[in-house]
Amino acid sequence: MGSSEYTILKQAMVCPDDYAVRLRYRSKSGELTERVVSPIKMTDSRSLLALCLCRENPRRFELERCSHLELVPAHEVLMPMEMRVLEAAPIRPSKPKKTPAEQVPA
Repeated sequence: MGSSEYTILKQAMVCPDDYAVRLRYRSKSGELTERVVSPIKMTDSRSLLALCLCRENPRRFELERCSHLELVPAHEVLMPMEMRVLEAAPIRPSKPKKTPAEQVPA
């Protein structure tokens, strides 16, 4: 994240009645979603505590997984906001199932 993204987060934190933030977030599993959040505070230099207006709960967001941040006027926000899945998580190959003989301890 660059300085302009930090400026967006700071402005939304300073004026929470005026702004929310729309962002894209990539989960650990690889799913890419677009969400609207109300930033609460930076928990450290790498993460953000924010109210996710899509899930209607506080969430911690890893900043390195956030992109495309933009300020949204608060009057345009109604909870719950739609969380759009932009890219599904990659499908992991399933592990082969053990045969009954392999499951019984020797």
